[in-house]
Amino acid sequence: MDIPREVLAQTQARFVSRDPDRAGTLERLNVGGPLAADSVERVETRLTRLGVPLPDVRALVEGHEDVPTVAARLPEPTRLGLERVLGTNDLLGVAYLDLARSASRAVGRVVLRSEQGRTVGYGTGWLCSPRAILTNHHVLESAEDARPSVIEFTYELRPDGTLTDRVTLNLDPDTLFLTSDTLDYSLVAVQGDTSAFGWLPLIGTVGKVLVGEALSIVQHPSGEPKQVALRENRLVDLLTDFLHYETDTAPGSSGSPVFNDTWEVVALHHSGVPRTDAQGRTLRRDGQPARPGDPDTLIDWIANEGVRVSRIVEDLRTRQDAAGNVLVAEVLAANRPPVVGSPVAFAPSFTPTEAARVLDLGTLNVGPDGVASVPVTLRLRVGGGEARRPASPDRPYLDPGDAENAAAYYADLPTGGTPQARFLALAELVRRTHARTPGYDPADELYPWVDLWPDGKLRSLYSAREHAPEELIAADRAARERRLTLAAREGLSVDVLEDAIPYNCEHVVPQSWFGKREPMRGDLHHLFACEPGCNSFRGNTPYFDFPDYGEVLRSDCGRREPGEFEPAHGKGAAARATLYFLLRYPGVVRQYGERHLQTLLAWHGADPPGNWERHRNAAISLRQGNRNPLIDHPEWAAEVDFGEGLGR
Repeated sequence: MDIPREVLAQTQARFVSRDPDRAGTLERLNVGGPLAADSVERVETRLTRLGVPLPDVRALVEGHEDVPTVAARLPEPTRLGLERVLGTNDLLGVAYLDLARSASRAVGRVVLRSEQGRTVGYGTGWLCSPRAILTNHHVLESAEDARPSVIEFTYELRPDGTLTDRVTLNLDPDTLFLTSDTLDYSLVAVQGDTSAFGWLPLIGTVGKVLVGEALSIVQHPSGEPKQVALRENRLVDLLTDFLHYETDTAPGSSGSPVFNDTWEVVALHHSGVPRTDAQGRTLRRDGQPARPGDPDTLIDWIANEGVRVSRIVEDLRTRQDAAGNVLVAEVLAANRPPVVGSPVAFAPSFTPTEAARVLDLGTLNVGPDGVASVPVTLRLRVGGGEARRPASPDRPYLDPGDAENAAAYYADLPTGGTPQARFLALAELVRRTHARTPGYDPADELYPWVDLWPDGKLRSLYSAREHAPEELIAADRAARERRLTLAAREGLSVDVLEDAIPYNCEHVVPQSWFGKREPMRGDLHHLFACEPGCNSFRGNTPYFDFPDYGEVLRSDCGRREPGEFEPAHGKGAAARATLYFLLRYPGVVRQYGERHLQTLLAWHGADPPGNWERHRNAAISLRQGNRNPLIDHPEWAAEVDFGEGLGR
């Protein structure tokens, strides 16, 4: 549909007002690339999201080493990502095309209809969860506009030039319709089965793209079959709410997702910037002033503007009409879907185990809703490592020799010094001694031994509900085996498979905050048993201490408001694990500030570590090599400036 004139005017005013800033940015970009054009904080965030170790990131941004030197010592995927972002290598693996194809499936053509069923315009929209689409406010301004309208998926051309059969789904604004004129977005529920298309999650983390990076857009320009503007785009300016970029978009592309090179959505495209003459009149491509009624296809576009996804997420988390809505919670969970249509298949394999049990999970039955039960042979790992071996007479729950181990661990730690110096010394210690980095596998690494309480049970971190270890191990393994079978049949990748597993394990620092990278993902010091309900209830929300927590109705898991979560149990352990994370991975957590630190330190002081955490610390030390200093020495919390670990 044609972009409303008021939207065009606002977009152009923002673009013109940024002319001096943009000119300086482009000059720095052309001379020194993204490292010189963007802020140090954003560069650090972007590169750590790519998996570049923080010391290497700082060596780059501080100019101690150049890109080739740092890149040479990185693993191949990380090296290529770094070189692409910084513009030293534009080559892409062919898997990039598989990811592009998969991402494109979630994009559809929004067909605007009148109450009489007449087509009155087109836009683009995309699934941002299994049950909701995102498009522009100026595409769907109200629930009344959405009610007769539809979204069409797979409206695209085959290689032979023929059209595929489209799938048309009705919108359901009576279940969910949220809109923002200021940020030009509308979030609308959709009816029907969307499992064939996947979805594109809204990732609220900032730093997903740097100035100068290439962007891609999947779109239905002017209502035409689906098209892509692939990497012929460049981010040229970053505003508080918007991004400005050069790209091949066209009218009707309103509502399209804007992607970075890892196919994360960074913006919602909403308007172009038209060329104007000295009198401020919009010009057509023939150089003549535009006339009333001229279609957008005649306008001479010089740049484009998209709404930052991080701002949309922030708005959804804080608006009152979104609170408590299950569909909004699904959107904010930002879970990644299975990759649809990926040709990559794999064969499941497992390491040898000390013990196994076999469970018959029944016969495969695929119903009309696409839900299947899959026959598997479940090999359940219940042992398999010194640090994971259950307690026995010769292996007590609390190892009496651990006190001596702890004393030796801190023997060379400098004493005294400023709080900043204490932080740096402890950070170096826990990093240097992190000698072994187990991958994320709670059924093997966490549940059998590390997270056990003295009575041999597991307890959910936030609700304190008791679980037998076998219960969570079997649930995790069964889910994993089912998805391995489905993956082999459907051709899904291992990474996508892992993202589809129901979460029973809580990362107190949410995985989305660090891009699910290892060793952070598998670091046992911040992993805890937790039911899926409590895990999803918390989502990726920062911790908060509500003054009236005890006076309001809350769930067994705790209390959650937009952008804030206070657990019902486990505050001290969660706080100590989070503070450990700041020591071990300084600069990664950017969702917390000083006020959050005060909350964590208060929880630490009010709920000191007991035998359960001491057992965890000893067991993890045997497995990983490093320890959580706040469990061994709770009194040190007052001597350390944990603000040094926050991302700035």
